[in-house]
Amino acid sequence: MALIDTFLKLMLEKRAERLILVSDAVPYLLKQGETIELSMPSLRTEILQRMAGEITGTEPGAARQEGRFTSADETEFGYHIHSSGAEFRIEIHALGAPPPPEPSKADELLEGLINPPSSPSPVLASAPDLLSLIDQATTAETSDIFLSSGKPPRVRRRGLIARIDAPVPEAAQILQLIPDDSARQEFERLGHVDFALRYNLSDGVRRFRVNVFRHIDGVAAALRPIRQRIPSLAELNLPDSLLDLVAYPSGLVLVTGTSGSGKSTTLAALVDHLNRSRPRHVITIEDPIEFEHREAQCLIHQREVGSDVESFSEGLRASLRENPDVILLGELRDLPTITAALTAAETGHLVLATLHSGSASSAVNRIVDVFPGHQQRLVRIQLASSLRAAVSQRLVPTRSKGMIPAIEKLIVTPAVATGIREGQDHYLRNAMLTGTEEGMITLERSLAALVKKGTIDLDTATRHAMDPQALAHLLE
Repeated sequence: MALIDTFLKLMLEKRAERLILVSDAVPYLLKQGETIELSMPSLRTEILQRMAGEITGTEPGAARQEGRFTSADETEFGYHIHSSGAEFRIEIHALGAPPPPEPSKADELLEGLINPPSSPSPVLASAPDLLSLIDQATTAETSDIFLSSGKPPRVRRRGLIARIDAPVPEAAQILQLIPDDSARQEFERLGHVDFALRYNLSDGVRRFRVNVFRHIDGVAAALRPIRQRIPSLAELNLPDSLLDLVAYPSGLVLVTGTSGSGKSTTLAALVDHLNRSRPRHVITIEDPIEFEHREAQCLIHQREVGSDVESFSEGLRASLRENPDVILLGELRDLPTITAALTAAETGHLVLATLHSGSASSAVNRIVDVFPGHQQRLVRIQLASSLRAAVSQRLVPTRSKGMIPAIEKLIVTPAVATGIREGQDHYLRNAMLTGTEEGMITLERSLAALVKKGTIDLDTATRHAMDPQALAHLLE
């Protein structure tokens, strides 16, 4: 069977009027004005040229060709082939629907919205059984999906790991998740790879953050379904006072916590609020991009490490020449990135970033410890002048078997700045204990509020508190 016949069969099954194939873009169908993306990677020019040869029976020649052809099952179609510069485009229509004379501006705009040139999340083809498994595992309560070769698939729902009744995936199936040669080479070199992708599931196209990795028994993958709509702070059960974090004109704001605690989602909610409230130029540097922001008042440019920029630090350095007001960093993970982030914060930009640390106060030491000993004094001085706030969050189980964030919020007051500069951690803790009027919150105060509301029980609060005695005192 010719390659083009596979697409034509799908076009007939979907009862679509037109099939659009464009070089370096994901193919899509048009049906009664609706756009239907196909679950597969973007197509290279040479593949489209091959299909053009199958349609016309000749090698691609003129910049523009059109006519009729008959598929393998004797169905007649009309075609329009257009080659212009780097773009190669094939449009196929069921007979009776006239082909467009030329790619229109509306089509070009639609194409740009559906398949932006630097799209961070190609719709990938995969084994049907694996796609069915992912579809089955993705429910409203699923926060993570775990696939491991030779082991039953599992999901995390309401914080708990559970098996699902589905076939055991094979290593070859899991490896089909990897989207392209670049990611495959990274996996072979490092033994793991991160990326984002979309799958066309029964309830529509869903976006996932994926890590594929090798382990002692084979290959595994951790998939996290990404919310299709950016939630508000209220929907995340976070206080509105966190909106103050994006009101600073410049400086560094950290959102910290363990992996899976919702740091990226919190930052997305903050950027979404900024987008709806103030005209700003926002550049995000993420690995991978999780939430796609649609511009409202802000001009937003989202860059993905690996496909749009080489690294976090390189993206940060480049952003200083791109005139942003706000820079969002997916993670402060190494010395070059942290150095660039401090420079950006000192030069009049608001830098929002996530960091893996257990508390807001320990985030300072986490940053300082990345630097060699002879530089740490200078780094403390930089942090004291550029850090604006640090929020730590952790998810705790509720009485209703759900999960809710408990937070800690540190605001850099003059006393806190002194503590950072002099390396006196107790200044930071004391400031949070006495800084309620400045908007500071200790973890124990947040847990105590949840206990008083009846959201969580006392045992849960005590288990997650860093200072159980302080928690007990707040609950007396």
